[in-house]
Amino acid sequence: MKPLRLFALTVACATLAAPIASAAAPSDSAACTAPSQSLVQRRVSDEAARGLPTLISFVNRTQPIYQLRLVDAVAMLDAERERRSACLTASARAAAD
Repeated sequence: MKPLRLFALTVACATLAAPIASAAAPSDSAACTAPSQSLVQRRVSDEAARGLPTLISFVNRTQPIYQLRLVDAVAMLDAERERRSACLTASARAAAD
């Protein structure tokens, strides 16, 4: 049960931090340029925004199609969260200068 709670907390933090990161981030920083996302990445992000049960259902339902495991979906969300965190750090450094 603890890994599930950790996953839920990670998804919740990523979802809640998304509006903050996009509003505070300058568009000229290299860390803030959003890479184009694939269809699978966009769908994982959308399903994660709806909640953990929805994301789990999506991954289980589409596993034969996308060959995506829940661990992979969490890794995608974590990578996006790290990118946004780097963007916030870069914008904070730019504001401090």
